[in-house]
Amino acid sequence: MKAVIVFHSVGGNTYLTAKAFESALANAGHQVALFRVEDADWVEKPDIAEDARRVLARMRALPVAKPADLLDKDMIIMGSPVYFGNVSAELKAFMDSTGGLWFQGKLTGRKFAAFVSAGNTEGGGDLALQVMHTYAKYMGMLAMPLPVTVLSGENGNALGIIQYSNGKLAAGLEDKMCKLIDRWSRIF
Repeated sequence: MKAVIVFHSVGGNTYLTAKAFESALANAGHQVALFRVEDADWVEKPDIAEDARRVLARMRALPVAKPADLLDKDMIIMGSPVYFGNVSAELKAFMDSTGGLWFQGKLTGRKFAAFVSAGNTEGGGDLALQVMHTYAKYMGMLAMPLPVTVLSGENGNALGIIQYSNGKLAAGLEDKMCKLIDRWSRIF
């Protein structure tokens, strides 16, 4: 299976979750492409930790997604930070840029999954996941939900993964998410 992961990240947590998806899918034998969306307003904060600075440098080195990057993929995975119960403006702009693909029915039948990074449990992560799944439905994609029973005690819901970060780079996030996503990737 050929998969593409398209994400927006500001502080690095959404990027680390995208990397966990990439790693788990590759370990399961799938071809995976990882893209970030354009963020013309992104500025690295001067007071961040050196570890976070390295993570953000790796993220910024990734290619910027274009609608055509979705075309030859069997599965499309999207990730976003959560702002006021919604996806970021940058991810929404990317989703909107695929309107021509919708008009032509180019993504119909593709598998779709989503993940978000929220500051806290009241941040609206479930609402942002719904936004992405509504987009997928309009595009004709098939949702690949994350069953809440994949790993007991881990952070997931029926629409995807919500990583609660409290605004900090989550320690051990990639390892934790890899375990969860690896189990999920073997379901389909």
